[in-house]
Amino acid sequence: MKVLWLDINSSYSHSSLAIPAMDAQLSASVKEMHSWEILSGSLKMGISWFTQRAVEYSPDIILSTLWLFNHSFAMEVLSRVHSLIPGVRIVLGGPEFLGENEGFLIKNRFIEAVFRGEGEEVFPEFVKRMGETTDCYEMDGFCYLDKNGKYRDNGTAQVKSFHKLLPPEQSIYFPWDKPFVQLETSRGCFNRCAFCISGNQRIIDEVPLAEMEIRIEKIHKRGIKEIRILDRTFNANTIRASKMVRLFSKYNGEIEFHTEIHPSFMESEFRDSIEKAPAGTLHFEAGIQSFQEKTLASCNRYDKKEKTINGIKYLSSLEKHQVHTDLIAGLPFYTYQQLIDDLHILIEINPAEIQLESLKLLPGTELRKKAGEYGIKFSQLPPYEVLETPDISHTGLIKAHFLSVIIDLYYNNPEWRGLLTGLVTRNNSFLEKFTDHFFYAAYGKSLNNENKGLIIWNFCNSYFPAETEAVSIKWMEIGLSFTKGPGAESIPWKYSDMLHNPLFDKGSREHTYRYLEYPGRRHWFSYNRKTNSSKSLAKFTELF
Repeated sequence: MKVLWLDINSSYSHSSLAIPAMDAQLSASVKEMHSWEILSGSLKMGISWFTQRAVEYSPDIILSTLWLFNHSFAMEVLSRVHSLIPGVRIVLGGPEFLGENEGFLIKNRFIEAVFRGEGEEVFPEFVKRMGETTDCYEMDGFCYLDKNGKYRDNGTAQVKSFHKLLPPEQSIYFPWDKPFVQLETSRGCFNRCAFCISGNQRIIDEVPLAEMEIRIEKIHKRGIKEIRILDRTFNANTIRASKMVRLFSKYNGEIEFHTEIHPSFMESEFRDSIEKAPAGTLHFEAGIQSFQEKTLASCNRYDKKEKTINGIKYLSSLEKHQVHTDLIAGLPFYTYQQLIDDLHILIEINPAEIQLESLKLLPGTELRKKAGEYGIKFSQLPPYEVLETPDISHTGLIKAHFLSVIIDLYYNNPEWRGLLTGLVTRNNSFLEKFTDHFFYAAYGKSLNNENKGLIIWNFCNSYFPAETEAVSIKWMEIGLSFTKGPGAESIPWKYSDMLHNPLFDKGSREHTYRYLEYPGRRHWFSYNRKTNSSKSLAKFTELF
């Protein structure tokens, strides 16, 4: 049989491990039973690109993985391919099938079967039976409609010995050409988060450290500079996590390791290991979701607010390791005002990045099953975003989206972070009011640096006039237009001017100078006329 792996990713750099993880489990004799081809690319390549190439291969069977952001795109491709090759068999797996699958199969009868769960141990036997029509689905995890149209569900497959699986890096399909690689060091999670697909009763199974050391060294020899560790809560096991950090430290910052950690679990041994790790070794994804304890308890998380805050403060204070934090709008009992309050806490702590997302009720998660109980209204189509809850309105969630954009544009951008942090910490109502303004001011505009500056400057002029000076200084530092906004209020200094210029370099005529006048003070800026950079080389505030 001619088998086509259809590998559709959200971007060039993000590749699914599903194909290499499955392929690595096949012995040479089993793999030789069929002819294999992989069709890999990103969403930006377009539906027609994938369709044409799939048809050119003329497969007998297509295998593909569906997840949150490729679901609709992949189904459009598969529908077209099936129309052009009516006899092609299509079997799907992935996170999209962790829930109820009967409705999907009835609606999409051109899909022969879907697979629920972990497939590595089942896959070799499936490949052996693949030439058969229905017997190949009489194994754990497969869901299908039989020849009489009756739904058959074989439950959820679970790998019994994850640590014994052959590593994905052994597959010819492993994506060595990408900016980073993913390394799954354990499967299962001690947390039972109701919004997460890993929030189940699975026993945690860990790859031995000795094997991890061998695999990381092979990755290092390939010249990879970034490894994303797939461990649902990296520091749940303090002793193991500390040993792994010491292993990572051997590379002296040549490889950056991304890990998901729990900010409440900062035991002394773990702290010691990360404090000793060289700069550039670690990038922490610190899952917060919310600081509201009632909200967290509804999601099976029982974190204490102060302990979590102290953990984030500690991680951020180290400075040599990047700290990425996240909040989720739309969780049960989580109001818009509480979301604003939580953002204030994070902005004051000053982690390297803050991400704000809307809750997505993923198939197979407890929170999706309990949506009715919590009164959560959500989209039935991918990405299953929450639309409204008893605690946050639809309008509130739209505002939360714009809050997310503001945080990404101003806080997560090092050029603007200091300004936004100052504006928010000095003015308790700034963030909420700016979000209301941004909702309309940003509509239809390209959010480049200049427009970002104009939006926040115009807003301060209208609502926080005492802060326009801070925005104007930032505008001049970045080197935005001298003919718009605060730039138009700046004054050029000429060599013939009698006004004393504290930044004037007598030994060079390569510099230009401008200043802003305010009562009792004057802000000076110097620029290099011969370089392409328009950023200010120096600034000085003169008091008088």
